[in-house]
Amino acid sequence: MFRSVGLYDEEEVERRASARLDRQAVLTGENPPQLVAVLDEHVLRRPVGGPLVMHEQVRRLVKLAIEQPRVRLHVVPASVGAYPGVAGAFVLATLPNGEDVAYPDDQLKGQVIDHTEDVLAIRASWEAIQGEALPPQQSIELLTEVAESWRS
Repeated sequence: MFRSVGLYDEEEVERRASARLDRQAVLTGENPPQLVAVLDEHVLRRPVGGPLVMHEQVRRLVKLAIEQPRVRLHVVPASVGAYPGVAGAFVLATLPNGEDVAYPDDQLKGQVIDHTEDVLAIRASWEAIQGEALPPQQSIELLTEVAESWRS
């Protein structure tokens, strides 16, 4: 059971959590997509839901990164100053037809972008973000350290 934080009633929180878990199942099912994600260390250390929730969430990321060969996680360490990733979340995806699209997300809504120049600009940001991130093994080590820090 998830606890409502005032924005949504308990039923809506449950519906959203269930939908999110269903989406996550794609990563462990048959023929999973390749997923490369970059997380900011500050997000991993922000207390959302309390220490137990944070510990479990970060341990889940470690487990995915270790057990799923098509999932690669990178962490941008807190020691990095400003970098393009602080501008907000986005997704870059290659569709089955080979077309690349971008999906920047904000508090109101996301938007699919397929205009070539815009996708290329977001891809350039992606490459700059990856350049600031730790390699996968170092990221797993940092994720493990952060998870353990939530136990105390």
